Amino acid sequence: MRQSYSPAVGRLRVQGPSAGGPLGPVTVTVRQQQPSGHSERIRKVGIGGTFLGERHTWRVRYPVGSMTIGELVLANVVDQRVFEAQGPRAAAGVYLVGAPGRALPFTIYRAWKIGTGMVNEEIRFTGPSGRLVYRRGPEPRRMLGTMDLTEERDVVDDAHFQETGTHLISFIIDGEIVGEIECPVMVQEAPVKLPKTVEDGLKKSDVIFVGVEQDGRRNTIPAWFSYKNGRLLVLSQLAPGGQEQTVPGVPGASELVVVTRRKANVPETRGRDTALQEFHAAVRVLEGPEWEEAAKVLADRRRSRVGPPEDSIARWRGACAIGELTPIIPA
Repeated sequence: MRQSYSPAVGRLRVQGPSAGGPLGPVTVTVRQQQPSGHSERIRKVGIGGTFLGERHTWRVRYPVGSMTIGELVLANVVDQRVFEAQGPRAAAGVYLVGAPGRALPFTIYRAWKIGTGMVNEEIRFTGPSGRLVYRRGPEPRRMLGTMDLTEERDVVDDAHFQETGTHLISFIIDGEIVGEIECPVMVQEAPVKLPKTVEDGLKKSDVIFVGVEQDGRRNTIPAWFSYKNGRLLVLSQLAPGGQEQTVPGVPGASELVVVTRRKANVPETRGRDTALQEFHAAVRVLEGPEWEEAAKVLADRRRSRVGPPEDSIARWRGACAIGELTPIIPA
């Protein structure tokens, strides 16, 4: 078996100012070539030769020898709010409301120096477990040349992550891994107050449309709910067709789509529902004492309740699930 080692070009791990320099610690990736038909084994080495671990790659290649297709001058993956405030050199990071779950919008920034012409660019996110968790592209890109900087910014709002921790992001041009960075994926504590437009829509609505979304198609129902401190509670009868609503995805789904509605005040549409706001929400099915506490809140909220709250709670117990929905909306 022949072995050859060469440093990857894009070897910046952007984590803000640190002892490693203005862009933070540097990680060098070296390639150990395996016999034909085998995956490549990658050794990651930090400053001073510190061994950082090994992993296996998919069917893309690292540069062979000193020749590469181009240079990744700077790359970063940053929460969209942070990127807007601090730019491409901000601390890397992606935030989830819950894991597994949808990420809050984030920006993928790249600054390339590649010969003039069209190339195919691909970006892959590999989780701590070694699984491919998100892929973007390949997409055609026009490069300005090796003497000019080609900057690309993509805002991602549809990424789902199964795990938290440090993810490896590979930047690929025409099938060749030109650079890699590391990016932490973290769960962010949900805010207790939502943006005003969303708060107003929830406070002025008795009913929301809620359910699951798959492959661009929605299965939602109008459902009564309770809202407090940034979270919604919905009751869902386990066996459809009874006295209570059955919300698609409760239980079963990790994420729901929510549409708030309010009555229109303009003469042309007065008396008819009009959509006000829509968003995705992470859902958690409550159990035990949490279920009991949520049931009390919902029983007090239920406007069409017959009898005391205790009667409704007794009827729901064992027959209904309660979902706690946390909107996936940047604070």
